[in-house]
Amino acid sequence: MVLKIVRTVWPVMLTYVAIGAPCGMIMGQTGMEPWMVFALSSTFVTGSGQFMICNLWLAGVPAASIVASVAAISSRFALYSASIAPHLTGASKRQALAVAATLTEEAYGISLAKLVEGEDWGPRESFVLNVILIATWGASCTMGAIVGAVVDVPTAIASFVCTSLFICLLFSQRLSRGNVVAAVSGAVSVAVCKFLGLVNIAVPASVVVGIAIALACDAVLDGRGARDAR
Repeated sequence: MVLKIVRTVWPVMLTYVAIGAPCGMIMGQTGMEPWMVFALSSTFVTGSGQFMICNLWLAGVPAASIVASVAAISSRFALYSASIAPHLTGASKRQALAVAATLTEEAYGISLAKLVEGEDWGPRESFVLNVILIATWGASCTMGAIVGAVVDVPTAIASFVCTSLFICLLFSQRLSRGNVVAAVSGAVSVAVCKFLGLVNIAVPASVVVGIAIALACDAVLDGRGARDAR
């Protein structure tokens, strides 16, 4: 079973190595020892959150603002867990909890696709997939921390790996009115917060403002379109 899963997920594992190593370098520059990097990477399963923690910490952002920012971008995992739970037919509560608590974004996509397609895939396979990807991510980050302690890699270069990842995710999204409004509103709100000196709340504020304006815009325009149709 493990070999079958590895054959399915090896491209994602290679991606984890490419992204996890720079993340480990940044974590090492915050003063974390390699064992600390492995412990955090193996229990905190959102890579983007780890990048954010390190970058905000190096920028001197207060801990409360870091917690709020990371919580905002990590809240999507609650939706992932809720959406995959109905497909874990025959699983006990303990098995469902184990799968939900160890999900990564890539593991969620793979497991959900296989469960929906009705393949020979269940909670056991989903959990093993999660463990394989978490172990790969943890080892990659630890390797980056070890290499970063020997080779001086500029923080700006390592940090741009996460930025470039989000840029790719942005352009891979469907070009819709809501997505455009959310992206533009979020960028503008960050600029306004920094201009006003509110650097500590710029990131969480941009998330809330972007989503709120996009939802309000869709609600107003969809309501107007329904009235015009009538």
